[in-house]
Amino acid sequence: MKSLCKPLLALALTISLQNMAISADVEAHKTALKNAQSAIESIKKEMTSSKWYPQYHIAPYAGAMNHPNAIVYFNNAFHLFYEQDIKLADGKYTPFWAHLTSTDLIHWKKQPLSLAPNEEYDKDGVYAGSAIFDNNLLNIFYTGYSEKKNNDKTEKTETPCLATSKDGLYFGKSANNPLIKNPPKYVNTEFFSNEFFRDPFVWKHGDKYYALIGTQYEKTKDGAVLLFKSSDLRNWEFIDITAIGSKGEMGSTWDCPNFLHIGADDVLIINPTGIKPQGKMFLNKYISGAFIGKLDYNTGKFKQKGPFSLLDYGFDFYAPQSVKAPDGRNIIIGWLGMPDSTLHEESENWSGMMTLPRELKIVDGKLVVTPIEELKQLRGENITHSEIKINGQKEFFNLKGDAYEIETTVDLTNATSFAIKLRESKIQDTTLTYDKASQTLKLNRDRSGHALKGEREVKLPLENNLLKLRIFVDSSSVEIFANNIALTARIYPDKASSGIKFISNGESVIKNLNFYRLKSVYD
Repeated sequence: MKSLCKPLLALALTISLQNMAISADVEAHKTALKNAQSAIESIKKEMTSSKWYPQYHIAPYAGAMNHPNAIVYFNNAFHLFYEQDIKLADGKYTPFWAHLTSTDLIHWKKQPLSLAPNEEYDKDGVYAGSAIFDNNLLNIFYTGYSEKKNNDKTEKTETPCLATSKDGLYFGKSANNPLIKNPPKYVNTEFFSNEFFRDPFVWKHGDKYYALIGTQYEKTKDGAVLLFKSSDLRNWEFIDITAIGSKGEMGSTWDCPNFLHIGADDVLIINPTGIKPQGKMFLNKYISGAFIGKLDYNTGKFKQKGPFSLLDYGFDFYAPQSVKAPDGRNIIIGWLGMPDSTLHEESENWSGMMTLPRELKIVDGKLVVTPIEELKQLRGENITHSEIKINGQKEFFNLKGDAYEIETTVDLTNATSFAIKLRESKIQDTTLTYDKASQTLKLNRDRSGHALKGEREVKLPLENNLLKLRIFVDSSSVEIFANNIALTARIYPDKASSGIKFISNGESVIKNLNFYRLKSVYD
């Protein structure tokens, strides 16, 4: 990969805002939220019992859940906002902001809808952004989306907007919306797209506030992120292009940027669309990944220290949002899905879910993704095995189910490959395979159930021939953490496909194996 930072002309642009007043059209917003909530309740009444509804993942209690919009810690709780598409009276599906709260990142409480698209600048959807607590207000920055017919063409406009709340439940939109009405121009016709100008991510550094906005540089059709700064969350000054792709190799748009400070390093998370596959890498149309480096707050430039790395190497991980926990950990939650993916649960009047919360660290200059410690609270019955030699196939009569965690270390010194078949039956399985010669870990779902195919793989050198795995299986998903990397996938097996089978070519030794039945968070 070439450097993502490409020098361009510098530009200073100041967007002046008036007082941070709340829109006078408060009642219209309340009415829009009330009507949407009624629509969700109607869908809930039509829901059937689902064999694919998760037992311990975040999922909508009715309707469609898409990617997370923001996470923030406020009033001793984590607040997760996500996109919920709701079918209104006109028959059109429109994005709203839904809201959940949690004190432990495991058990989540449903809150009233937070944002509805009721203004001219956001009438066709309120999309992703971020949240920050400041001056006794919870501020959520979001993307207002609107469409306008112009002859036979539809003009699409995205603009960063603001809504605030004193209690974290009801939000009023700023009278100054949209905050940034047009993307900054460089030279006459060289400018950033009005259609792709979205997902403001806001944080505080020193006594200033900074915002990244994802966009597309129209001249080259490269994805980019722009940096703004403010002293009061009211008046924003454009600093410069923080990062930009080159010759399309980093995709055409960069969505949902996030920015984290971990140790002495900065981490820039982006979600490119349309990166060209490189062998067995970047096979997904929509990618989530990050750069480690350092942001120069004066110039606005991000200087990367290493290559772009994926946050997940599986099929279904997109648009993660980050939050710094009170104890200093950097937590991310992503969408356990992809845009345009087939969601079989839609026939049961719900769809979509979130990944398990993950901690993001930097170890030896590399990003490390691990399940958060709190997930151990879900552990129920524990079945253990140790020093088990396998050459061929092995099953344990008491290891089966559709909601469990496996924690194991396997010694592959005398084996050439090792595999685990999850949600296994005679006709279905989701297979994880490690090949020692090529040092690759592969996740295959050709037999995972209804209408899913394909394989994803990642290079995974072992230390001392030891493969360390934590595997989380839920009713319609699998999340695999192997030597500090992650692979995630939706799966749609039949209820009867509940077996687990271990397969070794040559002799593998399962040094230890812990099987935990996981408790439901919906009890």
